[in-house]
Amino acid sequence: MESLGAYNAEFEDIRSRHLPDDEEGIVSRLSFTGPDAIRPVQRAYRSALPFGLTFGDSSDVVAEKLGTRPFREDKSGTLPDYSAARFDHSHAVGDLVVIAKYDADLRLIAVYLAPADRTMRNAKRRKASLPRQKIVPGNADKVEALRGRIPTPRWRESMAQGDDLFNEADIAKAEKTLNVFIDTVKAATIERDAPTIRAAVKGAVLATNEINSRSGMIETLERDELGALIDAVVRASGFSLRDDEDITAEWRDW
Repeated sequence: MESLGAYNAEFEDIRSRHLPDDEEGIVSRLSFTGPDAIRPVQRAYRSALPFGLTFGDSSDVVAEKLGTRPFREDKSGTLPDYSAARFDHSHAVGDLVVIAKYDADLRLIAVYLAPADRTMRNAKRRKASLPRQKIVPGNADKVEALRGRIPTPRWRESMAQGDDLFNEADIAKAEKTLNVFIDTVKAATIERDAPTIRAAVKGAVLATNEINSRSGMIETLERDELGALIDAVVRASGFSLRDDEDITAEWRDW
C-alpha cells in the first residue's frame, strides 16, 4: 500500500473516493508467488492466478495467455540467494503492467500486477486515437516553417565558445535526425498519415537516445529545445495532443 498522494504523483487521479485524503490508501501492486518464496514471510499462492496463468508456465505460454509479448525483458533484480528468479518480463495488459518472474529455465514462479504509469497510459490512448486524428494537408507549410527552430546552430555556437558538452560529429547527426523528422512529418501531413507522424517521433527520439548515450550532450536546456520542437512540429500537422502531453516520453531516455 502507499499513500494516495504518492500514487497521484505518478499516476492519474482515481475516480472513486470514499475516505478523506489523509486516510485513503491505494493498492499499488499485487504479488502472486509460487513455491519459490522470495522472502521467508511469503507463502505460496495456492488459488487460481489471474489471466489463467499457472506456475510453471513457459514464457511463450504466458505471452499467449496474456495476449501480448513483453515490452521489456530484464534479468531479475532479486538476489540469487533469496530466490530462483532469474528473469523478469513485463507485459502491458489493459491498464495493468503484468510482471512475470521466471527461473533459469524460463518457467513462471511469480506474477506481479501493477497499474500502468501515466506515460504508458498516454501512449496507449495516443495509439488508439490515430484513426481519429484530423491531419490537415494544407499545414505542410507550417511544418516546414519550424525547420528554423532546429537548435543545432545554438549548440555549435556554444561549442565555439568552449562548451565541451558538444562535439561536431554528434551535432551533425542530431541535425540530420531532426531534418529527416521534419521531412517525414511534412510528407505525412500531405498524406493525412497520422501513424507515420507517430513513427517519425519514435525514430527521432530513439536516434537522439543513441547520440546522447555517447556524448551526454542532452541536458536540461537541450531537452527543452528538442521537446518543444518535436511537439510544435507534431501539432502543426493537425495532430491533436493534450496540453500536458509529452509525445516523446514513451521512448525518451534524455
